[in-house]
Amino acid sequence: MLASLASAYSICAAAALAVAAHAHPSLSTKLTHEKRDIIPGQWTKVSRAEATVPVTLRIGLKQRNLERADEFISAIAHPGSETYGQHWTPQKVIDTFAPSDEAIAETEQWLLAEGVASDRISRTSGRNWIKVTTTVGEAESLLDTTYNVYENNDGTQLVACESYSVPAAIQGHIDLVAPTIQFDEREAIVITRRLKQRDDSTAPKFKKLPPHPDFDADSLKNCSEVTTPACLRALYNIPKKVHPVQGNSYGIVEFAPQSYNQDDLNVFFSVYGSHSIPNGTAPIFQGIDGGYLSSESGSGIRGESNLDLSYAIALTYPQNVTLYQVGDSVAWNPATNNNFLDAIDGSYCTTDGGDSPDWDAIYPHDASSGNADGVYTGQPMCGVYNATKVISVSYGSNEDARPASYRARECAEYMKLGLMGVTVLFSSGDDGVAGLRGQCVKPDGSYTPVGAEYGRFNPMFPGTCPWITSVGGTALPPNSSTIHQQTREIASYKFFSGGGFSNLFPLPSYQASAVSQYYAHHDPGYNSSTYNNTRAVRGYPDVALAAQDYVTGIDGGFMAFSGTSASSPTFGAMIALINGERMKAGKGPVGFINPVLYAHPEVFRDVVEGKNPGCGTDGFSAVEGWDPVTGLGAPDYEKLKKVFLALP
Repeated sequence: MLASLASAYSICAAAALAVAAHAHPSLSTKLTHEKRDIIPGQWTKVSRAEATVPVTLRIGLKQRNLERADEFISAIAHPGSETYGQHWTPQKVIDTFAPSDEAIAETEQWLLAEGVASDRISRTSGRNWIKVTTTVGEAESLLDTTYNVYENNDGTQLVACESYSVPAAIQGHIDLVAPTIQFDEREAIVITRRLKQRDDSTAPKFKKLPPHPDFDADSLKNCSEVTTPACLRALYNIPKKVHPVQGNSYGIVEFAPQSYNQDDLNVFFSVYGSHSIPNGTAPIFQGIDGGYLSSESGSGIRGESNLDLSYAIALTYPQNVTLYQVGDSVAWNPATNNNFLDAIDGSYCTTDGGDSPDWDAIYPHDASSGNADGVYTGQPMCGVYNATKVISVSYGSNEDARPASYRARECAEYMKLGLMGVTVLFSSGDDGVAGLRGQCVKPDGSYTPVGAEYGRFNPMFPGTCPWITSVGGTALPPNSSTIHQQTREIASYKFFSGGGFSNLFPLPSYQASAVSQYYAHHDPGYNSSTYNNTRAVRGYPDVALAAQDYVTGIDGGFMAFSGTSASSPTFGAMIALINGERMKAGKGPVGFINPVLYAHPEVFRDVVEGKNPGCGTDGFSAVEGWDPVTGLGAPDYEKLKKVFLALP
C-alpha cells in the first residue's frame, strides 16, 4: 500500500532557477524563526565554531492542510460519519499534504539570491525537504546566526546555535531548519561522540522464573502472579480459535540491537502455544536498513523482541505476524521511528537526503563504525514494504527530547497512516508521569537525576501524538482468585503506567468530552509549574491492558516481564483479529480507532484504582471514566468486535 507512494508521485516541473536568481526585495528582511531562551544545563559553550566546518542544512517545508487533520480523521474514523471507513489512497495523501510549488520555488529563490550555487541545492522526491550543502560560515550568513561548539559532561562536543532567522517573505513556508538550535547528540553537528546504546525502549522489568514453572499453562488460578496467553484470553474475552483471513496483517516493530531468538520462541510455544503452534513458527521477517539480529543472549537483548512476538503470535496464530526489524549494529547511530516510516512510506524519505543525520540514522554506515558483521552499507530503504494493517511499537522517548517542529512532522505521518487505514499503537511508558528512566524536567529544560523526587512531569512521545493509540498498563490485584471477564483490574503497581498530558499537541475532538469530564470531577489539583494543566492538550493513554509478569522464553528458560511493552502488542492482537472479522464480512480494516473507542466507553471495564507517581508526586489517579493512568480502561474483545462489525 504505502510502498506505492514514491512511484505514485511525480514532481511538478521546477521553476527556472536562473530566472529566480535575482533577489526579491522582501527577502532581505529576516525574522527570528526558532530560538532557545536557555541552554540545557548539561551543555557548556566552549568556543566559536570554525567557518569551514561542513554542514548540510535541511529546510523542512510546511505541508499544506495539516490544520485540517482533525476534520480529515473524523470524516473516516468517527462512527457517526457518513464516510466512515472510506480510507484514502496514497495519491490522495500526497496531493492533500505536499508543500506547494510556490513554497519550493520561493525557498530556492532565497537560497540563490544569497549566492548558493544551484548544484548545491536539492529537493527530496517527497517535496518535504530542501537540502543545502554548505559550511558553517555560509549557514551563519543565510540564517543570521552564530554557530558555537558546546560540550556536555560526557565529553561530547557538538555545533549548534541558539536562534536563527529566515526571510519574512518565506517564513510561512518553513517548518524548521536543521541543524540549528538542537542540543541532543542526535540533533546537531557532532564533533566528538561517546558510544551509547538505544535509550528509547520502554525497557520492561523482569524477574526470573523456575526452569519449568510450577503451574499449568492453561490454568487461570495464577494469573495475578504470572500472565500467560490463557490469562489474557480469559480476561479480555479473546477467542482461542482463530481463522486466518487472506490480506489481514499485523506488524511488530523492533529496533536493533533488540533481537528475537527463534529457539526462545520455540520454548515458549511448546508450553504456552495451546499445543497448536508448531515448532519453528516465526514472524515474517522484513529487515530495514540492516535488519540486524544480534546473536547475544540475555534479557537485555532478547527480552523486548521475544516478549512482543511471543504474545502477538500466540494470540493471533495462525494469522501471520510481520516483524519490522530496524537498524544495524552501529550503536552510536541507531535507527529511529523515522527510519521505520521511511521503509513503509516512499514519500517520507528519499535516497537523496530525506533523512537527517541530526536526528536519524543515515545509511550507508562505514564498516569501521562498528561490528562489521552487522553494519549496513547499503542505501536507505524508502517505500520498500507495505504497511501492515495494525502496527504495534514498544519504543518511545521523552516528548521534549526533540524540537516541537520535529515531533509535529513525525506525528503528522501517523495521521496519514490512519487516513490510509492503518492502526498504530504505542506503549505509554513505564515511569508514571516521569520520562525515560524516571527523569523529570528542570526549569532550565535539562533532566533531573534518575529517580529524583522533583521536577516537572515529562510526557512520552509518540503517546502524546493524537493520531496514535496509546496503551497503558493494568494488573490484577495481588492474590486474586481464578479470573474471568468481570475480574477487577487496577493500575499496574510493579511499575507505573505512563500517562499525562502533552506539552505540544492540542486536544483532539474525539477526546474533548472525556477530558472535560475528567477535569470536572477529578481535577488532580497540580498547577502549571507541575504539568500542562490548560485542559486544552492531548491526554494519554487511551486504553490499558494487563502489563505485569508476562511469561517469556529467554535463553532456553523463562522470565516474567512487566511493562506497557506487553500491553501494546496484546491490544494490537485484538485489533488484528477484529480486522479479520470485518474482512470476512466484506468490510475494510478499522484504521485509526480512537474516535470509535471514545464514542463507546461501554466496551471497556473501567479501572478506578491505582496511581502513576513520579517527580516527587503521586502523579495522577485512576478514576471513573477516562483518566491519564489507564485511559478508558480495559477492553472486552467481543464487545469491541460487535461495535466495529456494526460499522460500514
